[in-house]
Amino acid sequence: MESKAGSIIVLSGGTSSRFGADKSQAILGHQQLIHHILASVPEEFEIIVVGADPFFSGAPYRCVQESPVGGGPVAGIAAALELCESEIVGVLATDMPFAGAHMVHLLSAITSHDDAIMYVDSKGYRQPLAALYRREALEKVLFTMGNPHGASMRTLISHLNIHEIHMNPEIEKAMIDVDTPHDLVVAMEYLAKL
Repeated sequence: MESKAGSIIVLSGGTSSRFGADKSQAILGHQQLIHHILASVPEEFEIIVVGADPFFSGAPYRCVQESPVGGGPVAGIAAALELCESEIVGVLATDMPFAGAHMVHLLSAITSHDDAIMYVDSKGYRQPLAALYRREALEKVLFTMGNPHGASMRTLISHLNIHEIHMNPEIEKAMIDVDTPHDLVVAMEYLAKL
């Protein structure tokens, strides 16, 4: 396999309870939300989708599913890590359609002392579902935590040495999180301005 700059884990197996339907299938800019995200991943990254096969023809990817299904993002990351071959692993939620382009920019800022690098918004909130991690650090924390089913991202990242990058206003706008139908409207408005 050719060497890649890193792996991107795309978490698409969420329950979408607030959205009312499978939000990965929601249409944004004439394509499904998950297709929009997969298309934004630079070709130097391998892609691992956690969830059902999105049937995307624009880039190679592999699929995996946490067991049992519905274990949440930490369980999804644990399942995907078994396929990762890269030192650097990105984690990207399907409901953040514009985050990928900004997330990969973090690659140039991560240092050898960092377990992870992620954006922090103007309210001090970290964005762990659009961040880069060292695979070895994730594996160590997951081993310490034990069963990842139902574990929170907050617990996972609490064990890591995190390099925080403060978002500028442009990046903060791009970190739209599509949790509700109204959020999808906001994302459509953002896309129209790009």
